[in-house]
Amino acid sequence: MNARRKHTDTADRDIRTLLWMDRPIAMVVAVVFCLSSALRAATYLGDSEHFWPILLALALTTAGVLAIVAVPGDPLPLPATVLLTAIGPATCLLVLPQIPAHGWIMSDIWHLRAVTIILCFMSVRGRPWFAEAGAASSILVFTIWTGITGQGWGGGLRTSLVVFAPVLISLLVASAVRPMAQRVFALRELESERAADEAMTAAVTSERESQLEALDSSARPILEAAAAGAALTDADRERCAILEERLRDTLRAPVFATDDALHRATSDARRRGTQVILLDEGGLDDEALAAPVRVALIDELDATSGGTVTARALPPGRNTSATIVIEVGHRVRRVEFDAEGRVRVEVRNGDVPDLDYQAVRSIVGG
Repeated sequence: MNARRKHTDTADRDIRTLLWMDRPIAMVVAVVFCLSSALRAATYLGDSEHFWPILLALALTTAGVLAIVAVPGDPLPLPATVLLTAIGPATCLLVLPQIPAHGWIMSDIWHLRAVTIILCFMSVRGRPWFAEAGAASSILVFTIWTGITGQGWGGGLRTSLVVFAPVLISLLVASAVRPMAQRVFALRELESERAADEAMTAAVTSERESQLEALDSSARPILEAAAAGAALTDADRERCAILEERLRDTLRAPVFATDDALHRATSDARRRGTQVILLDEGGLDDEALAAPVRVALIDELDATSGGTVTARALPPGRNTSATIVIEVGHRVRRVEFDAEGRVRVEVRNGDVPDLDYQAVRSIVGG
């Protein structure tokens, strides 16, 4: 369980998911807010000596609001954080020279609304000190502007503090919300792991029950006959031998024994006098590798009468994932599957090597 937790995708711990900031409605709200800022900024385009600072400030605040919603990561990635921190003082330098030095009202400093929103969400998204730095630098620029325009240093400072008070509040909110969010994420991960464990347990239980049902249907008649003292026929003894080998396959080679088609091919081959040995050492856990090996093994079993067929799934990490060896008299055919699913077939008649092209075509589907 701990190993799975270490590999948890960091995107699952993004606080945006708890605040619904990763949902379309959040982007809709952000766009509406940006449109309202654009309407307010448009009123100054005709009165300003230079309209490009207003447009640039609007572009910066719009990009900042959209970025605080859309940029993933928790905490907020550092490059985005630095750029968002600089939006406050930059927009103050652009907008303040364009408004009247005397007689202005709060709606004239429209850009500070967007800056405040950006900085507040920066705190919640794990960058509180950058948010405070952005607020402090914006306050400094605003206060200097009021001072050099004859409005008084104190008035500018008071106005700035009123505007940026929510940023300080967001710092307190973030200190309470973020630890709680981490606990929520941890509980979600535990619930996911518990559900995965339950699903795995259910799958194992279902497989065990199906195996028990198969064992019951095949072994019960023989056991009941033996318990009743009935004489076992040759067919009964053959069934007992095949059942014993089936149980051995289930224990030693689950990757082969759980396939019904392969089970039928194995049983038929054993009835024809072929000794079938199945071994599973874990190298075929990937179904994409296991499926062609099982198909090839079925083909080999169907084509073999007598002799020995040995199929082995090798341990993980080797260049060869599985082998099938067919021995009939002096003729030995070895089929190898590498870790990427490629097939190599080698045939020997005694000490003379040869290549069985028909076997190759059968396996690769040619």
